[in-house]
Amino acid sequence: MRRFFSQLIPFIFIGVALVALAFGIFLLAYLFFIGAIVGFVLFSLAWLKQKFFPPKAVVKLKSPRPPRTIDSDDWKEL
Repeated sequence: MRRFFSQLIPFIFIGVALVALAFGIFLLAYLFFIGAIVGFVLFSLAWLKQKFFPPKAVVKLKSPRPPRTIDSDDWKEL
C-alpha cells in the first residue's frame, strides 16, 4: 500500500499543477478581457467628449525667438 501511494503522489502533484495552470490562464484571460472593456469605454468617452465638446479656442503660440549663441567672452557683458 505504501508503494502504491508513493507512486501516486507525483500524479497528484501534476494534477494540482495542471489545475493551477488552467486557473491562472483563465484568470489572466479575464483580466485582459476586463482591461479591454475598460479601455474601450474610456476611449469612447474621450472620443465623444472631443466630438461633441471641442476645445473653445486653440491658443496660438508666439513664434519663438531665434536661439542665442553665447561666444567666448559674451557672458561677461551680461
